[in-house]
Amino acid sequence: MKKTKAVLLTIFFIILANIIAFEFIDLSTKSQIEISNKMVLNEARAQFKDTIHTRDWNAQYEGVYVQSDTLKPNKYLINNHIFTKDNKKLIKINHAWMTKQISKISNEYGDYYYKLTSLRPINPENKADKFEKIALKKFEKDKTDEYFEFTKNLKRFNYVGALKVKASCIECHYKQNYEIGDYIGGVRITVPTEDYKAFFESLQEKTSVTKLVLIIISIFVLLILIWFINSIYNSQELINQMSKKQQELSVRYKLAIDGSNDGLWDWNLITNEVYFSKRWKSMLGYKIDELENSIKTWETLINPDDLEKAETDILNNHKGITKRYENIHRLKHKDGHWVWILDRGKTFFDEKGTPVRMLGFHTDITKQKELEISLNNSQKSLLKAENMANLAHWSLDIQSMELTISENLRKIFGLNKDTPFGMKELFKTYVYEEDRELVKSKLTQNVTNKTPYNIEYRFTKLNENEIRHINCNVEYEIIDDKVVNAIGTIQDVTNINRIQKELNILRIAIEHAPISFIITNKDGIIEYVNPCFTKTTGYTFEEALEQKPRAFKSDFMQIEEYEKLWETISSGKTWSGTLKDINKDGKEYWELAFISPIFSNKENEIINYLVIKQEITKEVFLKQELQDKEELMIAQSRHAAMGEMISMIAHQWRQPIAVVAMGANNILADIELDMVDTDSLKDNLNEIISQTEYLSQTIDDFKNFFKPNKQKDLSTIESIFDEAFKVMGKMLENNEIKVIQEYTSGTQVYTYSKELLQVFINIIKNAKEVLIEKKDTNRVIKINEFLKNDYIIIQISDNAGGIEKNNLDKIFDPYFTTKNQLGTGLGLYMSKTIIEKHLNGKLTAYNTEDGACFEIKFSIKDM
Repeated sequence: MKKTKAVLLTIFFIILANIIAFEFIDLSTKSQIEISNKMVLNEARAQFKDTIHTRDWNAQYEGVYVQSDTLKPNKYLINNHIFTKDNKKLIKINHAWMTKQISKISNEYGDYYYKLTSLRPINPENKADKFEKIALKKFEKDKTDEYFEFTKNLKRFNYVGALKVKASCIECHYKQNYEIGDYIGGVRITVPTEDYKAFFESLQEKTSVTKLVLIIISIFVLLILIWFINSIYNSQELINQMSKKQQELSVRYKLAIDGSNDGLWDWNLITNEVYFSKRWKSMLGYKIDELENSIKTWETLINPDDLEKAETDILNNHKGITKRYENIHRLKHKDGHWVWILDRGKTFFDEKGTPVRMLGFHTDITKQKELEISLNNSQKSLLKAENMANLAHWSLDIQSMELTISENLRKIFGLNKDTPFGMKELFKTYVYEEDRELVKSKLTQNVTNKTPYNIEYRFTKLNENEIRHINCNVEYEIIDDKVVNAIGTIQDVTNINRIQKELNILRIAIEHAPISFIITNKDGIIEYVNPCFTKTTGYTFEEALEQKPRAFKSDFMQIEEYEKLWETISSGKTWSGTLKDINKDGKEYWELAFISPIFSNKENEIINYLVIKQEITKEVFLKQELQDKEELMIAQSRHAAMGEMISMIAHQWRQPIAVVAMGANNILADIELDMVDTDSLKDNLNEIISQTEYLSQTIDDFKNFFKPNKQKDLSTIESIFDEAFKVMGKMLENNEIKVIQEYTSGTQVYTYSKELLQVFINIIKNAKEVLIEKKDTNRVIKINEFLKNDYIIIQISDNAGGIEKNNLDKIFDPYFTTKNQLGTGLGLYMSKTIIEKHLNGKLTAYNTEDGACFEIKFSIKDM
């Protein structure tokens, strides 16, 4: 069985087990709920039976006697009475009425509710409600004896038991033409089920928790089983791999035993016959019987260019000039290409010193030869690469101090072919004077320690004054624990140093910047953070690496905002915004963030993301503090207006109080003169009541002004001005100020109406004061409201002559006033703040021909 199939079967059985467990849990829960439902139903049935038994007992004795002075006369009292021994009168009452009274007492003093009900009640109080009608109709239709249900919130259980006609019922209800066994109504029992609801909710919660725990345990068990299965299959796979490797080693060992990679040849110098082994022939692509065992075979296959040298080396070995024969030549392969052969052998002599036999091996070195050719080509490429990288190499004989340099080194130092260059010239002419001692001591010290080193120093080219930088790597050739040669490379790194210096400046700037820099890969994994990031978040550089950046997912960022952020930067655009986050210590802070993609130069694909964040917690709190101060100033402005409001109240109340006082005096005068007339007294009192109602309404109007509204409401501009004139109308009337109003838009606006009301009162109050100060007659305030290009325009103007030019630019400044010590200087400042910062509008002031005009402008789209 494959590992995937085993894992899938495991998952299937875990899921199946969960399904069975869930079914069992649901059945158990259902069973408990059914038991609880049955208990509630049995309780309701018991209450119903108790009520019926009480009613039957009362009916059995045709009523009971009660003390007469405790009852008011009613139709349920039977005209029958008796007297007790102490001469107290007892009156007999109807048994049904007694049952109803018992239920009524239970309803008033208990949690249970009892009611006699009927579709055709004699007593209107027994009229059936919606639930009772359903039950009673079901009784008549289905001939059932009970109907019940829980309320939607499970706090009550409603039960209706059927009432059937008995013989005792006919005696009282003979007019209804009932027959024994007819359904005449029912008894409703309402049982409180708060405990049942708590039990039901607790059971549901326990069921959910049990299922959740079961799922978690199942996941844990599943992970363990998958791990176990994976371990088994991994072990099996390892065993298979080891077995396969063992088989391969066995095959290789067999091949090595069967024959080496060398071809054997054996030359009989007396008969000139040659034995070529199977491997020797297969090396050239031939089978064992396809080549003749003769020296002519070899002479035919050898490359003509290599024949002479090979024959010379063979002859020298025959003559004893060389102890062993060794030659490299080419032999022609069966398919036509040349095979490079390393030919090694030895000549054997007889007792007289005559060569009689030569034995040797052919080794195919074609690959090595091709590598050698490739190496030569690579050497040329290396020299070219050295030239491109301003790289060169050199060697120094430690004994003779003779320096050997490459051609490219001459180019780096600006040398001609004939220019002498040795250690003396190097230090005297080319190495920068301030670095000479360092270079000498480094070379001397490391020769002594026999350790390689790297050094960077400055130099100048021949006949040039520009100071350049060179990087030198030095290693040593050691023989018999003694340094014999120093070998090194040098590279002109002047441009690299210049770039590195610029990068260092940039790195220092980033590391010391009071702004967080984060670089991630294209998947959002952090690759770099600067110190400001670690300081802000509390996470170390190591903790931040290889983690998803918190800049990309603030704890307070909604999922929709997060998805929009990724959509923006993934499309190659820059995202900017304000983020609220939590640092490692759990402290909240605010940041202004910019996230930009970084593209590759060639493919123009996103390879990284750059995140720049600046903590703005202080700025956010300062902004909030400023907003709080504005709210405080609004409140101060409102309180500052209270004195003016009291004055307005006095204007509103002066006449009603005078009327009340006059009416009271008239009543007192009539009483003193004994001339009290009922009609006259009634008229005076009605007038007093009318005026007090007016005073009460005035108080409500002023209370509305001081009620803050934290939520916007839907109003018209005209209705808000009506509220303003309820507060200021009498004061304007008493000061003979005429108000002309024109409202043409009829548009409802969604705004903070109480704050807008405060602005209207501030402006109208200022207009009133300047009119009283500058005009004796014909005092006019105009209100004009209209629509213009999707804007609501509100103009409040007067005819008091206008605002002085040198004050026109200052009137909205805080604490600026023209009222000397009588003004706070907050009214117009707060009005502008409310309109422009709270209501997204615009408040301006300018002079007209008649006077000053304050204009408020709202965009309908922003409201």
